[in-house]
Amino acid sequence: MKLIITRGDNELGRRFSRTPSVAGETEYKKLMIVEDLLQLMKEQGISRTELAKRMGVQPSRVTSMLTGSNNFTIATLVRAARAVGAELQQHLVPVTAAISQTAKAKKAEMLRLTRVAEEGKPYRASRRT
Repeated sequence: MKLIITRGDNELGRRFSRTPSVAGETEYKKLMIVEDLLQLMKEQGISRTELAKRMGVQPSRVTSMLTGSNNFTIATLVRAARAVGAELQQHLVPVTAAISQTAKAKKAEMLRLTRVAEEGKPYRASRRT
């Protein structure tokens, strides 16, 4: 199966071509953070239980964090990053520069989703550690 999204030609394309709402952008950014964290956990063989120990929180907190069902504080993100040997980096970018970066990020994400669709695996299956 191959996933192809053409902007403007169909309802899905029209939705992707619009500027997302604050809530939509927030959810997208949370998912990207969770994806980064899950990838680092997978590369290092860190379980959810081990991550909780390293962060000094209950395992249920890590599960909640990894499902994207809550908002992150900067302190939580810093602890999670340190727990996997990473560093949290944040930047405010002027909109004109952000547009080209966002376009590149969307293209990379679209390519990644296309690969996932071609493999025939459900998207959420790759999120489990």
